[in-house]
Amino acid sequence: MYVLAAILAAIGAVLATPYPWIALGLVGVGYIVYRERLAQRGLAGPGGGHPLVVLAVIAVLAGVVALILYALVMVLLIPAVWFLLGIGGVGYAIYRVARRILRERLEVLFLDTVAALHASDPRAAELLGSLERRGRYEADAWLLVAADAASRARYQDALAALERAATRALSIGRLSSGMLLAFPGLPAPLSFRPEGGGAGNVEVAIAQMHVLAGAPRVALGALKLSTSDPAYPLGVCALADAHAALGEVDQATKALAQAADAPSCAPELSRSLRYKLARLLEDHESHSAAIREYKAVIAQGGHADAAERLQALRSEIKQERRREEEARRREEETQRIEEEAQRRSHEEAQRLQEAQRRSQEEAQRRAALTNAVAHAEELRAGGYYGVAATELRRALGFFMDEETAREVRYKLAVTLEDAGSPMLAAQEYEALGDYQDAAARREAIRVEEQARQQTIRMEEQARRQRALRAQEKEALDQALAKLESAKGPAGRRSAVRAGLERLTLQELRDQLLLEASRIEVDAVLEKVDGLKTTAAKRRHLLAALEALRADEIPDELQVQQIGWIEEALAALEE
Repeated sequence: MYVLAAILAAIGAVLATPYPWIALGLVGVGYIVYRERLAQRGLAGPGGGHPLVVLAVIAVLAGVVALILYALVMVLLIPAVWFLLGIGGVGYAIYRVARRILRERLEVLFLDTVAALHASDPRAAELLGSLERRGRYEADAWLLVAADAASRARYQDALAALERAATRALSIGRLSSGMLLAFPGLPAPLSFRPEGGGAGNVEVAIAQMHVLAGAPRVALGALKLSTSDPAYPLGVCALADAHAALGEVDQATKALAQAADAPSCAPELSRSLRYKLARLLEDHESHSAAIREYKAVIAQGGHADAAERLQALRSEIKQERRREEEARRREEETQRIEEEAQRRSHEEAQRLQEAQRRSQEEAQRRAALTNAVAHAEELRAGGYYGVAATELRRALGFFMDEETAREVRYKLAVTLEDAGSPMLAAQEYEALGDYQDAAARREAIRVEEQARQQTIRMEEQARRQRALRAQEKEALDQALAKLESAKGPAGRRSAVRAGLERLTLQELRDQLLLEASRIEVDAVLEKVDGLKTTAAKRRHLLAALEALRADEIPDELQVQQIGWIEEALAALEE
């Protein structure tokens, strides 16, 4: 202390008169102002780097430092200042010691409260009240109060305590040096450590309390975490609870699957999240997906009663399938019975309608039949047998009993017979069988028809004979014309053969041959007349006579030609 006083006294002696320094500072300030005015008028020389400007600035700084040192020295030369500094130091030391004592006592209270809560000590509520009053500036105290309130389903109280802890997030871990607190609905406890990560977990706990307090929409809007945050998996789990509370099961399952697959998710937490996902799927009747997640949990090492729930779920699915199958069978049986009843009712209604329709049609047909028969009788009486037959045939198309049908058919047959259609009448009589005189009438028509057909055949045969005779007569005339124009015996024989091939009637064939023999005899006689010797004439006449007797024409038809040759032979003998 004496050394410092001596140093200060020396400095004070050196700087006993500060007025020169002050004057130097004022000169520097004046010079700077002067240079600024010149710069504004545009008369300034080179810029602010002028040596005089630099010296002026240094002078100003030196004057200011001198003034500060002078004032400091003057203050420190006052004994009261040293007295105040001593009192302040002692007071600060007392404050720090008292604060340390209070901190240690608060830490002891915090640990006692934790131990009481863990041991379910009846004094736990009293200790929590004391901790809430004395540790109102500590985040660890509010976190412990919030965890206890949440475990007792006092979610609004827990939410208020968590919000206070969030405002003091920097003090997390000062009392506990790090702790794990479990909150309802989260598959794993939240970690609150002084080295970081506590603020995100506080937000996760707040979101979970909003969900449990019945405000899931607030939780969805408030919780925003990045995938790199250690609290991300549990935060997404809280969001999944919010979606589930809102009935958005698809979003909830997607959120839980995303949290379980997050890189920052530990294996044990991943199993817990998948187990929670499986429970959610099971609760919402997605049994196949729930079984898949239970299998994944078991494959990762198992969790809680995953194996038992998987087995129970499989059994439930089997039972449910049996129930569904049974219900489906019952439903099908019920439906079949209903359909059968409806079908029977429909068929019965159709039968009734059909019976009514048939009755109406029967009445209509009877009326139409009566009208048709009456009309046919009127037409028949008027001589219109063809129209009457048509009307009776139409009447046969109506539905009627067998006796009525036979009566109408008999009238039709008689009408057809009167109309000049005996064959049609015979067909109707044939259909009637032995009804009244149908058989006799049918037989009479048959006999009459046979006679008519015989007459027709005879007339047709006569017509054909006349036509054939006319045709062959024309062929005979043509053959005779060729015969008369033929030159020599060979030509005449050729003409005869051609004519015989075209003729079929023996009468005309004989006529052709007879005419040919006559022409041939005339030619022989003419040739004989031209011969000079009797022997030659006799030879030719005998040859002609033998030819006549050897040809196909009967001799009785060639008597005249034979007589001519014999007369010529007799004339030669004379």
